[in-house]
Amino acid sequence: MKKYLIKIFTPLLVMLIATSLVAGVLPATATDQPADKYTDFMEKVLSVDIAKYNIELTSNFTSDILDRKITYMKYELTSEQSNLGILFSVEKGVITSCSVSILDGKVFTTKQYSSPLDAVKVFLEKYQTYTKIDSNRLITMIGNVDLTKNSTMTMENMKLTVTNIAVGETRQISLLWTQVINGADYNLFDVTFDKERNFVTMGDSREVFIIGDTSVNISEEQAIEIALEKLQFYSYEMPDGSVVKDFKVSRDAVVATLVTYSGAYELRPYWDVRMFLDEMSPGGVLGITAFIWANTGEVISYSNMATGGTVYPDNYNPTDSEQTSSNYTLMAVMATVIVAVIAVVAIGLMAKKRCK
Repeated sequence: MKKYLIKIFTPLLVMLIATSLVAGVLPATATDQPADKYTDFMEKVLSVDIAKYNIELTSNFTSDILDRKITYMKYELTSEQSNLGILFSVEKGVITSCSVSILDGKVFTTKQYSSPLDAVKVFLEKYQTYTKIDSNRLITMIGNVDLTKNSTMTMENMKLTVTNIAVGETRQISLLWTQVINGADYNLFDVTFDKERNFVTMGDSREVFIIGDTSVNISEEQAIEIALEKLQFYSYEMPDGSVVKDFKVSRDAVVATLVTYSGAYELRPYWDVRMFLDEMSPGGVLGITAFIWANTGEVISYSNMATGGTVYPDNYNPTDSEQTSSNYTLMAVMATVIVAVIAVVAIGLMAKKRCK
């Protein structure tokens, strides 16, 4: 549940949305991957009946984000009864994510599923066969898990989190597998289906990321003390040129979470320390977040938590560690960026469809 409670909007996100909107109106460009690589994936992994669709590559662009080069391939699949948008992200020549937006009608598939659990199992089996990436542990862990309930289970150092979420009027089931090392979660694989057993999205970081130094030499308490001590040197500037500094923070309103950073394709643990201010600062700033390397205690950066930058759930409690999870992290920014691009793709396709 905690990975879906908070949505973060950042300048980086705004930049990428603008980039994707511009790219969406440009002609598709050549890619280093053959086009049939993606149609094969649609057919052999997603079980889309591609013979019933006209398939068009409508956009192909590359963005450099947090030391990562990500290529987005946007396809539109159309027929008289169905219209789909399918987005791929590719890094290092590997498909790292895929999402399907049903824009009109329903998905024509070559495979019918008896239940959401059956859909997930079959998808994982097909995905393993197609990519040759060993997913046996993932398949074993779902076993007979009840996908109607939020749950977390572990097997050795692998953790599976099942989350039921509402997206508009639809209900979706998301499964996230992570590897736990020294208390930090290293993302491995995630997949989401809706309650009608339609594939929604997947992400796989196993082939493109390496796990770097996993040592955690700085404790939670030490990370908090470092964040509070260095806060005296942090300030930000308002549009009128005034500088805001000297923040007042109550010690019991500080929460630290151990998370992982994926810059330059290397996963490393760091502390996400959130310091909620005693009173709101100019610009709607509610708190300051410090990112601190878990192995050295070095401060990576400070960042504002503002009313326009973080959406809190109705039952939000700043001292509740379950609610204040690692959503406000560098990894979460990347996840939000992907979601934003998917949303822009869907909007662009719908607009295009209306104009036809």
